[in-house]
Amino acid sequence: MNRLSFLNSFLAIVVCSMLAFSCEIDNYDPPDATIQGAFFDHHGQPLQVEQGAEFIRMREISWAKGDEDIFIGNRRLRLWQDGTYVHSKQFSGDYLMLPSNGNFFPYWDADDPERDGDDAGDLVKIANVVTKDFHVTPYLSIEWVQKPRVVDGNYIECVARFTRNQKAGYEMPDVQFANMQVSRTKFPNRANISELVPSQLTLTNDMEGTEITFRTRTPVKWTGISYFVRITMNCRASGTINYPGLGAWNCSTVEEIFVP
Repeated sequence: MNRLSFLNSFLAIVVCSMLAFSCEIDNYDPPDATIQGAFFDHHGQPLQVEQGAEFIRMREISWAKGDEDIFIGNRRLRLWQDGTYVHSKQFSGDYLMLPSNGNFFPYWDADDPERDGDDAGDLVKIANVVTKDFHVTPYLSIEWVQKPRVVDGNYIECVARFTRNQKAGYEMPDVQFANMQVSRTKFPNRANISELVPSQLTLTNDMEGTEITFRTRTPVKWTGISYFVRITMNCRASGTINYPGLGAWNCSTVEEIFVP
């Protein structure tokens, strides 16, 4: 047998072995459960977030069956922009679920040293379909004063104001930036129209409660269609304040405006 024939035979054996191995039956039960729910702010209103924000830390603790030598990693669940979430194809079991690194104050009390530790989180037993809601205190609340409207030759303009929030045991945050997001879809932060989005606005704490006007950079080019507008604002770390998620965007609701 020459070298080429030997190589071909060897490769054929390897491929056949791999195929045989891959054809073994997977007898592990498939995921059969769904976890769903929503985030609410301290007033009981749906928490507005950026689409796809990963604000839920999740860890299954039943998988290791009590064996402390088995490492169990965390994973993160995404939220819709209205603060709701639905994740099917979950394995039934016991999970620790923790809102973390979001546009809100830490979920646990300030004096809890384990609020971000591996064992932190609410215990949730997942089987079939389970609903788990969370209540958090956002760093900022954004309120519409004047919802988006068409003005002065097809500019889109709106007016909003913000309120800084405070949670017991934590310092008041300092504001940083504000943005007006404009899109043709219901998900402005995912598909902004760059020529319409105005420059980022620098915020100061003394602007709290005042009316802030936002206007598109240019007039709307395409008419007879709807646009979707959202205002986002965030906070910054300053001095001793460096809470998780300070840079995450607090958001208004998404408002639709038809440009005739």
